[in-house]
Amino acid sequence: MTFGEKLQLLRKSRGWTQEQLSAQINISRQALSKWESGAAIPDTENVIRLSRLFAVSTDYLLLDEYDEPMQSSPEKDCATASKKNTARFWRIIAGSAATGLSVIILLVLGVLSSVYPAVYTVSPAGVEWTRVYTGLSGFLKVHHLEWFWWLWVLVLIGGVIALLYDRMRPVLQRFIELLHNQSEHL
Repeated sequence: MTFGEKLQLLRKSRGWTQEQLSAQINISRQALSKWESGAAIPDTENVIRLSRLFAVSTDYLLLDEYDEPMQSSPEKDCATASKKNTARFWRIIAGSAATGLSVIILLVLGVLSSVYPAVYTVSPAGVEWTRVYTGLSGFLKVHHLEWFWWLWVLVLIGGVIALLYDRMRPVLQRFIELLHNQSEHL
Protein backbone atom coordinates (compact mmCIF):
# COMPACT_ATOMS: atom_id res chain seq x y z
CA MET A 1 0.00 0.00 0.00
CA THR A 2 1.40 3.39 -0.99
CA PHE A 3 1.63 6.52 1.15
CA GLY A 4 -1.31 8.09 -0.69
CA GLU A 5 -3.50 5.01 -0.22
CA LYS A 6 -2.67 4.88 3.49
CA LEU A 7 -3.37 8.58 3.94
CA GLN A 8 -6.70 8.32 2.15
CA LEU A 9 -7.64 5.24 4.22
CA LEU A 10 -6.75 6.99 7.49
CA ARG A 11 -8.65 10.13 6.50
CA LYS A 12 -11.76 8.20 5.52
CA SER A 13 -11.61 6.05 8.66
CA ARG A 14 -12.04 9.28 10.64
CA GLY A 15 -14.82 10.44 8.34
CA TRP A 16 -12.92 13.55 7.29
CA THR A 17 -13.00 15.32 3.95
CA GLN A 18 -9.82 16.52 2.29
CA GLU A 19 -10.73 20.07 3.36
CA GLN A 20 -11.07 19.03 7.01
CA LEU A 21 -7.76 17.18 7.10
CA SER A 22 -5.86 19.89 5.23
CA ALA A 23 -7.17 22.51 7.68
CA GLN A 24 -5.93 20.43 10.64
CA ILE A 25 -2.36 20.25 9.35
CA ASN A 26 -2.32 23.73 7.74
CA ILE A 27 -1.86 22.81 4.09
CA SER A 28 -3.97 23.37 0.99
CA ARG A 29 -6.56 20.86 -0.13
CA GLN A 30 -4.76 20.63 -3.48
CA ALA A 31 -1.51 19.59 -1.76
CA LEU A 32 -3.38 16.92 0.18
CA SER A 33 -5.03 15.73 -3.03
CA LYS A 34 -1.59 15.37 -4.66
CA TRP A 35 -0.33 13.37 -1.69
CA GLU A 36 -3.31 11.00 -1.83
CA SER A 37 -3.00 10.54 -5.60
CA GLY A 38 0.73 9.87 -5.35
CA ALA A 39 1.66 12.88 -7.45
CA ALA A 40 3.62 14.36 -4.54
CA ILE A 41 5.03 13.34 -1.16
CA PRO A 42 4.92 15.59 1.91
CA ASP A 43 8.02 16.94 3.60
CA THR A 44 9.27 15.50 6.89
CA GLU A 45 7.43 18.02 9.05
CA ASN A 46 4.08 17.14 7.48
CA VAL A 47 4.75 13.40 7.75
CA ILE A 48 5.35 13.89 11.48
CA ARG A 49 2.15 15.93 11.81
CA LEU A 50 0.16 13.20 10.06
CA SER A 51 1.80 10.54 12.21
CA ARG A 52 0.81 12.33 15.40
CA LEU A 53 -2.65 13.20 14.16
CA PHE A 54 -3.52 9.62 13.22
CA ALA A 55 -1.42 8.05 16.03
CA VAL A 56 0.55 5.84 13.63
CA SER A 57 4.27 5.48 13.09
CA THR A 58 6.11 7.33 10.36
CA ASP A 59 7.38 3.94 9.16
CA TYR A 60 3.80 2.87 8.51
CA LEU A 61 3.13 6.02 6.52
CA LEU A 62 6.30 6.01 4.44
CA LEU A 63 7.20 2.35 3.90
CA ASP A 64 5.09 0.34 1.48
CA GLU A 65 5.71 -2.99 3.23
CA TYR A 66 3.63 -1.95 6.25
CA ASP A 67 -0.03 -2.61 5.50
CA GLU A 68 -1.24 -2.50 9.11
CA PRO A 69 -0.98 0.71 11.12
CA MET A 70 1.68 0.58 13.77
CA GLN A 71 0.24 2.57 16.65
CA SER A 72 2.73 5.01 18.03
CA SER A 73 1.34 7.53 20.41
CA PRO A 74 3.40 8.83 23.30
CA GLU A 75 0.42 8.35 25.62
CA LYS A 76 0.07 4.70 24.65
CA ASP A 77 3.83 4.08 24.92
CA CYS A 78 3.93 5.76 28.34
CA ALA A 79 0.88 3.82 29.52
CA THR A 80 2.42 0.52 28.45
CA ALA A 81 5.73 1.36 30.10
CA SER A 82 3.93 2.51 33.23
CA LYS A 83 1.97 -0.78 33.44
CA LYS A 84 5.17 -2.77 33.02
CA ASN A 85 6.97 -0.73 35.67
CA THR A 86 4.03 -1.03 38.06
CA ALA A 87 3.87 -4.80 37.57
CA ARG A 88 7.63 -5.04 38.06
CA PHE A 89 7.43 -2.89 41.20
CA TRP A 90 4.71 -5.08 42.77
CA ARG A 91 6.54 -8.26 41.72
CA ILE A 92 9.65 -7.02 43.52
CA ILE A 93 7.63 -6.02 46.61
CA ALA A 94 5.83 -9.38 46.72
CA GLY A 95 9.05 -11.31 46.06
CA SER A 96 10.91 -9.42 48.76
CA ALA A 97 8.10 -9.91 51.27
CA ALA A 98 7.75 -13.62 50.52
CA THR A 99 11.50 -14.21 50.61
CA GLY A 100 12.04 -12.21 53.80
CA LEU A 101 9.10 -13.71 55.68
CA SER A 102 9.95 -17.27 54.69
CA VAL A 103 13.61 -16.84 55.72
CA ILE A 104 12.50 -15.46 59.10
CA ILE A 105 10.03 -18.30 59.70
CA LEU A 106 12.53 -20.97 58.66
CA LEU A 107 15.14 -19.42 60.96
CA VAL A 108 12.63 -19.32 63.84
CA LEU A 109 11.89 -23.02 63.31
CA GLY A 110 15.63 -23.70 63.36
CA VAL A 111 16.11 -21.74 66.59
CA LEU A 112 13.10 -23.43 68.20
CA SER A 113 14.55 -26.83 67.31
CA SER A 114 17.76 -25.84 69.16
CA VAL A 115 15.98 -24.43 72.19
CA TYR A 116 13.46 -27.27 72.47
CA PRO A 117 15.33 -30.39 71.33
CA ALA A 118 13.18 -33.30 70.34
CA VAL A 119 13.99 -36.94 69.69
CA TYR A 120 11.72 -38.87 67.42
CA THR A 121 12.24 -42.62 67.60
CA VAL A 122 10.90 -45.08 65.07
CA SER A 123 10.90 -48.70 66.15
CA PRO A 124 8.27 -50.80 64.41
CA ALA A 125 7.07 -53.87 66.30
CA GLY A 126 9.23 -56.92 65.76
CA VAL A 127 12.13 -54.93 64.28
CA GLU A 128 15.46 -54.76 66.04
CA TRP A 129 16.64 -51.43 64.65
CA THR A 130 15.74 -47.96 65.78
CA ARG A 131 15.86 -44.74 63.78
CA VAL A 132 16.33 -41.58 65.81
CA TYR A 133 15.73 -38.09 64.41
CA THR A 134 17.29 -35.23 66.33
CA GLY A 135 17.75 -31.56 65.64
CA LEU A 136 15.47 -29.79 63.20
CA SER A 137 14.09 -32.93 61.55
CA GLY A 138 13.25 -34.43 64.97
CA PHE A 139 11.62 -31.18 66.11
CA LEU A 140 9.51 -31.04 62.94
CA LYS A 141 8.44 -34.70 63.27
CA VAL A 142 7.61 -34.52 66.99
CA HIS A 143 5.49 -31.40 66.54
CA HIS A 144 4.09 -32.51 63.14
CA LEU A 145 5.44 -29.43 61.37
CA GLU A 146 7.01 -30.99 58.27
CA TRP A 147 4.20 -29.57 56.13
CA PHE A 148 4.77 -26.11 57.62
CA TRP A 149 8.49 -26.32 56.84
CA TRP A 150 7.90 -27.34 53.23
CA LEU A 151 5.21 -24.67 52.80
CA TRP A 152 7.70 -21.95 53.71
CA VAL A 153 10.41 -23.51 51.58
CA LEU A 154 8.02 -23.26 48.61
CA VAL A 155 7.18 -19.64 49.54
CA LEU A 156 10.91 -18.92 49.63
CA ILE A 157 11.38 -20.44 46.17
CA GLY A 158 8.40 -18.44 44.85
CA GLY A 159 9.80 -15.23 46.33
CA VAL A 160 13.20 -15.79 44.75
CA ILE A 161 11.57 -16.51 41.39
CA ALA A 162 9.52 -13.30 41.67
CA LEU A 163 12.67 -11.31 42.44
CA LEU A 164 14.64 -12.85 39.59
CA TYR A 165 11.74 -13.04 37.11
CA ASP A 166 13.07 -10.41 34.69
CA ARG A 167 16.42 -12.21 34.48
CA MET A 168 14.87 -15.67 34.39
CA ARG A 169 12.11 -14.91 31.86
CA PRO A 170 14.11 -16.04 28.78
CA VAL A 171 15.07 -19.25 30.57
CA LEU A 172 11.48 -19.85 31.71
CA GLN A 173 10.14 -19.20 28.20
CA ARG A 174 12.64 -21.68 26.75
CA PHE A 175 11.67 -24.22 29.43
CA ILE A 176 7.97 -23.79 28.59
CA GLU A 177 8.72 -24.20 24.88
CA LEU A 178 10.61 -27.42 25.61
CA LEU A 179 7.70 -28.73 27.68
CA HIS A 180 5.28 -27.80 24.92
CA ASN A 181 7.43 -29.49 22.26
CA GLN A 182 7.79 -32.56 24.47
CA SER A 183 4.03 -32.80 24.96
CA GLU A 184 3.49 -32.58 21.18
CA HIS A 185 5.79 -35.57 20.64
CA LEU A 186 3.84 -37.73 23.08
